[in-house]
Amino acid sequence: MTPSFRLRGLLLACALASTLPAFADTGTAAPPRLSDLAPPRAPDAAEPRQVTPLGDFGNARLVQLQVRAGTQMPAHAAPERVLVIVLAGTGRFDFGDEHVPLRARQVLHMAPGESHAVLAETDLDLLLVRIDEAANAAP
Repeated sequence: MTPSFRLRGLLLACALASTLPAFADTGTAAPPRLSDLAPPRAPDAAEPRQVTPLGDFGNARLVQLQVRAGTQMPAHAAPERVLVIVLAGTGRFDFGDEHVPLRARQVLHMAPGESHAVLAETDLDLLLVRIDEAANAAP
């Protein structure tokens, strides 16, 4: 296991663990214990992408993104830190001139506000963990 892979796993574990005390402190309803992923998209699906919210877990939001083969998503950015877990398919994330190829069973990290574009080479099924670090900032 490479150090960068271990670091990514540690980052994910720490980020998710840091959200757990928030439920007791805020009185917020507990997140779903179990969520189903969306089924594979039908080949004739009308929309080029499908977004399925899976739950809010304190400062982390879990979303499934399915993108049809050949779809390009123009450059955009999320205000949160994002971990992208590739469930199935191949594609590419572009960060300016840097092109990062994706395949199943990989994890991609993006810093808050980092601009990126997406290209789905085959049908791409992604799990996005959006971590709102601003919610952890001291007042």
